[in-house]
Formats: sequence, C-alpha cells, structure tokens
Amino acid sequence: MKKLWLVLAVISGPLFAQNTSFVSKKMTAEFVGTIDPAQNSSQALGFLYPTGAPVPGGDGYKSFIAQQKQLQDYRNFPQVRSAAKTQTTPTPVKGFGTSLYRLTPAGNPYDYTGGIPNDNAMAISKDGILCAAVNSIFWALDLNSGELLMPGPIGIKSLQQMAGGTAFENYYDPKLIYDPTQDRFVLVFLKDNDAANSRIIVCFSSTNNPSDPWHVYRLNGNPLNNNRWTDFPAISLSETGLVVTANLIIPGVSWQVGFDGSVIWHLDKMAGFNGQDVGATVYTQISHNGKFTRNLHAVRGHDNIADQLQFLSNRNFDLQNDTIFLITLNEGADTTIDTKALITNLPYGVPPNGKQGDTDTSDATKGLQTNDGRVLGAIQKDDWIQFVSTTTHGNNANAGIYHGYISNAQGETPQVSARVFYHSDRDYGYPNIAWTGAHPDQIQCLIGFNYTSIQGHPGVGAVQLGNDTTFSDPIDLKAGTTYVDRHSDSYERWGDYFAIQNMYDATGELIPSEVWMAGFYGDGPQQNRTYIAQVFGQDTLVPPHPDGGVAFPNPIVEGLLLTVQFNLEVQQQVKAQLFNTNGQFVQDLTGRLLPEGPAELLIDMNGLAQGTYIVRLTGDQGFSKVEKIVKL
Repeated sequence: MKKLWLVLAVISGPLFAQNTSFVSKKMTAEFVGTIDPAQNSSQALGFLYPTGAPVPGGDGYKSFIAQQKQLQDYRNFPQVRSAAKTQTTPTPVKGFGTSLYRLTPAGNPYDYTGGIPNDNAMAISKDGILCAAVNSIFWALDLNSGELLMPGPIGIKSLQQMAGGTAFENYYDPKLIYDPTQDRFVLVFLKDNDAANSRIIVCFSSTNNPSDPWHVYRLNGNPLNNNRWTDFPAISLSETGLVVTANLIIPGVSWQVGFDGSVIWHLDKMAGFNGQDVGATVYTQISHNGKFTRNLHAVRGHDNIADQLQFLSNRNFDLQNDTIFLITLNEGADTTIDTKALITNLPYGVPPNGKQGDTDTSDATKGLQTNDGRVLGAIQKDDWIQFVSTTTHGNNANAGIYHGYISNAQGETPQVSARVFYHSDRDYGYPNIAWTGAHPDQIQCLIGFNYTSIQGHPGVGAVQLGNDTTFSDPIDLKAGTTYVDRHSDSYERWGDYFAIQNMYDATGELIPSEVWMAGFYGDGPQQNRTYIAQVFGQDTLVPPHPDGGVAFPNPIVEGLLLTVQFNLEVQQQVKAQLFNTNGQFVQDLTGRLLPEGPAELLIDMNGLAQGTYIVRLTGDQGFSKVEKIVKL
C-alpha cells in the first residue's frame, strides 16, 4: 500500500467587520407543465458537445485558471508534519455498486459514456429508488427489482425531455436532491449559456416514483435583465423551501469583469411538489465590504434538510489564501444576509491538475482538470458546518482534499479548523461529504472523491473522518481500467461534481452509517464513466453504557475478573480505590486521564480474602461512582 499522509492544523481567528449588501426581488417561476416520462417519443435524440480542448491564451475563465496552475508552487505552502492519531479510525466498507448503464435495443445493459464533463448528480429514496443525472441525461434504477425505471428502449431520458424542451436548446449541469420528509425528488439543471435564453429548470417529482409525472418550472437565468447568464448551480432543502445558488456571468468579456455576483433563489417546495404557483425570491448583488462573494455554495442539512439557510464561499482563484466566507440568510419581514469572513492559518490554493498515464507533466495546464479551489460540498448539524474542496498543499505536488470544520456556525463567533488529506502518489479531486455519526453528538463523516495517478487510472474513492478528526486509510470504490482521452490533447475534463447522500429508513429517518456516492472513472476505450456505490461508515465512538453501567460478575468467585462499567460526561483524571465495608482504605487500584464517553475498570480480586468490598471511582471534574462487591 502506498504511504498515506495527513496534515492537521487547528484554525481559529478573528472575524473581519461584517458588511453585507444585497438586492431582493420577487420573481415568477414559469410553470412549463407536468411532464410525463412515460410518454415515449418516436423521435431520435441528438446531443452536441465539444471534444476539442479550449485553447489557452484567451481572456476567459479557463485561460486564467491555466495561468494560475502554471504559477502555482506547492513549496510556497508551509510544510506541516503529519499529526499523530489519537485513535485509529476504521476504514469504510463498500456495499452495492453499479456503473451508470443503458440498454441496447435488445434489452442488454452496457456502460453509459456521457458527454464532457461528467456532472455526476445522484439521489436515492428510502424505498431504494436510485436516480442519477449525468451531462444531458436522467436515469433511475429500482434497487429492489433491478429494473431501470425510465420508459423507452434504452432506459434513460434526456434533460431536454424532462424539461419539455426542443432539440435546439442546450441542457446541462444537473443537480439532484431527495426530500426525506416529503419522499420526493428534485432535479435542477441549466438551459443555454446566453443572456437571452439562459434558464434554470426546476423539476419536482409528483410522487416517490421518478417515472411518474414531474412538475416543471423555469427561472430566468438573467433575473435583472442586464445581459447576464446563469452558471454552476448548487442546491439544498429547508423544511419549506428549495434553495438554488448560481453565478451570473457577463458574456464576451474577460474573467476579471465577467463575474457579476452569485445569486440565491428560494422557492416554495411544497407548491412545487403539488404543481402549484411557486413563489420565488432571488437575492442578487450579494457583496461583502463592497466586493461580490463568488461561488456561493448552499450548505445542506446533515439529513438533507437545512435548519438554517447558510452558504460558503472562498477566494477560489487565489494561489494561496486564508479566508472562508460564511453567509447566513434570514428570511422574514426584514430579511437579512450576514457575512462573516473567517481567517485560517492553514491556507488553501488553486489545486494542480490530476495526472494520468498520458499526461504531459511538464505542462501544468494538462491532465484531468481540477478547476479552482471553490467549496464543493458542505453540511450542517447542530452548531457546526463541515465542508470540502480541492487544494494544493505543502507536502508534494499532488492535489489534495481540504476539509474544514466550522464550530458555533450559527452563533456570533464561529471558528474554523481545517486539515488536508493527501496521498504520496495520487491526485484527489471533486470531494463531497456526508455525516455518518452513529450518535447525535458525533462529527464523524464520510468523504467521497475522484482519484488518479501516473501509475494508475482515474477511479472513485472514499475515506472516513473519525470523531477524533483523524482520517482512515482510503478505499477504492471503483478502480479505472484506463486513462481518459476524450480531447485532442492531454487536457481532460474530470467532471464538475461528485454526488453524495445518506440513506433513510422506512420512516424517513436518516441511517447515519449508510451513504451513497457517484463519481468518475476511466474505462475502455479511454472513456469517462460514472460509478455509483453504497458505502458504510464504521462507528468510531462507543455508545454509553446503559443506566450508567454495572459491575459484573457480582458476587464474584475465585478465578474471575471484575468489570466495573461507567460513563464520563467530560474528559477527566479518574482514580480507582478499594475500601472495606467499614470504610477503611484497602489500596489504590489505578488512575489515568480518560476521555469523555464510556469506560471500564478491570480488577483482579483473586488475591483478596472473601468478604464485601467497596470500589470507589472519582474524577477531578466531579465524576463519582461507588459499587459494593461481594467476593465468595
């Protein structure tokens, strides 16, 4: 096994002055109609997408990112020694897995190769209905029967069909989410990339079966009617609403002036599920200290339902930076948007591209494109937020995963801690995150990601973050069989998303140990494909002993050992002593510093005379426990 490294740093710092401005506007969500996927079309479907790599040297975003990757030098980042683990975090376990596939006219399955890039979106219902969207198609599988649910000869539907669109409209960037409270799906994607025709398509399932009709709406991708188009959506759910974030782009100008702010859309999800008029509010021109916050990423609830509308942003184009923006939206009679700029001492920066067997390593713009360092996944629970992005780091020239933890995230003084997960040979890209704690107060999570290396091929992996903030060894969910070669040179797209979601039981309650992921792998002949995997997290926190624990066996006989169970509410120094029934001290047994949680005292009483004894446990933080033991 290749050597795995962990960089750990604790981050806390002051907040910049809070100063957020925005524009709020009520908008009409155009009701396209109720689209029935079961209505088969006799027409052929066509998809157009470019396979030639963009030419560096222009004024666009891709040219600027290429320049930044050429300038990036991981040696500018501080060297950080691997932190010692406080406990060994167990590796996650893979369960069911499937490639995204379609059917031949004869009904035989074969792996689906999509357009460029893979926009891996996925959602799964409590009844085992697995949905996915990649590039310009929608796919659904009943895990109980093993049958594809989309009607038609090949078992997939195009986003064009889901939108009720025409053959000359371009549909892309799909995102999927499952609502466990309503037992419904939401599919969001974009239409066209020019100001006149840009739209956000929002599809609400009418039932928990994706082959039943969907209620479809269109949002204006140029909401201020000022020559803008919408790009790069992210979505989340609250108890009452659907949140969509995206960027507004000015066409035909350089990247420096082409970005015109991120937007937040908030829709009435219940009206959408019922096919009614959807009240939509859009927040634009969101600025902190006079500057637009870029690439707002909607924070999902740990169970897919967010308690608070919150968003994350960073300085994703920078070679090195230390700022994480935490944005909180409070809707009401007096709606507010508050931005806190959190300062870190573990920097992030534009990541290097992923390397394949055919990558020209002398050119930093080649390889699998990691794009910039924007936040790619974020979840909230209780008073914390955890998030992930792709970054460079100071230990080698490979792309790593930046994991951040924000404590007191909904309070006045949030603080952020971070660590980097990286590998000696592999590049990691496009991470996403899901909570897997078996107990409510855990922070344990699973992180899914794509990986690649010169020696291997692009694949899908996962790693567990333990409750002690240490990482497990990673596991391979799907190893690629070849490198990907879709472009005319060694510049290749690695996808824009990695999908992840928890599973739910029959009542809609989250099953914290079970997570589903969808990522990117290479398969012959040099194609990009999507793999979906079920992954089980392994608990890293032992549950408390019931009723405060017991002492057993009691009475105890010669030849056996005595076990005294107990629970600690906080970490403390614990001492164990032995007394007789008259309260007279017999001996000190043992003592040590113990962490919060369950613990046990083991006593060999075989050298003691028969009689009754008192075992007393005391801690320097107030813990006390007394057990009367009879030795026969």
